[in-house]
Amino acid sequence: MGFSPSVGNSGGILSIWRKSNSSIIFSLTGDGFVCVCLEWGIHKKRCFVVNVYSKCDLPTKRKLWENLVLIKNTLRDGLWCVIGDFNAVSCSSERRGVNEEVSSSMALEMNFYNSFLVEVELLDLHPLGRNFTWYHPNGRAMSHIDRALISEGWSSCWGSTSLWVLPRSISDHCPLLLKSGDLDWGPKPFRFNNYWLVNRKFKKLVEEVWRRQRGEGWMGVVLKNKLKGLKEEIRV
Repeated sequence: MGFSPSVGNSGGILSIWRKSNSSIIFSLTGDGFVCVCLEWGIHKKRCFVVNVYSKCDLPTKRKLWENLVLIKNTLRDGLWCVIGDFNAVSCSSERRGVNEEVSSSMALEMNFYNSFLVEVELLDLHPLGRNFTWYHPNGRAMSHIDRALISEGWSSCWGSTSLWVLPRSISDHCPLLLKSGDLDWGPKPFRFNNYWLVNRKFKKLVEEVWRRQRGEGWMGVVLKNKLKGLKEEIRV
């Protein structure tokens, strides 16, 4: 576990991971970030996961971005994921209902953030599920300020990576879920279509196929195999 304590009611960072498939090599903690270096999976991939919480003022944001670039350039080799609340947008369309007119200070902040993206050499993932990650309680103001940045090696190792923005609950921020598209999630579910019942032969088909199939061993495996066989017969 890696953590940075909060200041008052904000700023706390907590990073946790499953020890069964990863082991920590070292961790770094600074103002606004917690970085953990892990050996991940059976192939012992060297991964850097950086959890970010940025303050609101621009000088502190710039200092955080400079530190992240310095850490990335110093440690270099490995798979990188930098994720969390950056408190910054890359363009005006990532804000709605608040500060929609681009002021000189906002334009300056966007320039600094986009320069940071170039220097850190990480991909800023486009959010899926919804466009904004922070919502004002009145619902009229929203921003995309929670982000996930990954290295090219991260996607090469785990396949196509997507960032999903989940529904929020008690927080004004939405949870982020980083997903890899090439993972094997097990057998596909058996889906039932109600219109099959219109066919008078359907019930008899199910009974015959179910009776004909035999199975041994754990009942969960037997059930899975019988459903798989039934699906093939229905398709025919």
